[in-house]
Amino acid sequence: MSNAIKYRQPHLPPQILIRGQWQEEYLALSVQDNGMGIDLEQYEGKLFQLYKRFHFHVEGKGMGLFLVNSQVKALKGRISVESRPGAGTCFTVFLPKRRGRSEAASFLST
Repeated sequence: MSNAIKYRQPHLPPQILIRGQWQEEYLALSVQDNGMGIDLEQYEGKLFQLYKRFHFHVEGKGMGLFLVNSQVKALKGRISVESRPGAGTCFTVFLPKRRGRSEAASFLST
């Protein structure tokens, strides 16, 4: 969510849509915005690398997406990204269910 605010389009009021739903064996958590977007054709392979940044007009270290991806992988999940420059971004985190609960719910309750 902080990236959605940080990388908003200056001429538009920021809109952030957060959704959560069960999809077969996963809990899917999505954060969608109407921000600047990311050129996935150019950056997709670098998106979750440490210290990688794609917009330089705001402060940042290039660690946020790396850390999120590391935690999602530790929970045996995955992340999907949909984005276009000027049209916003949607990150969806898929966390596996485990015995009626998600890995994330189990992790967070410890």
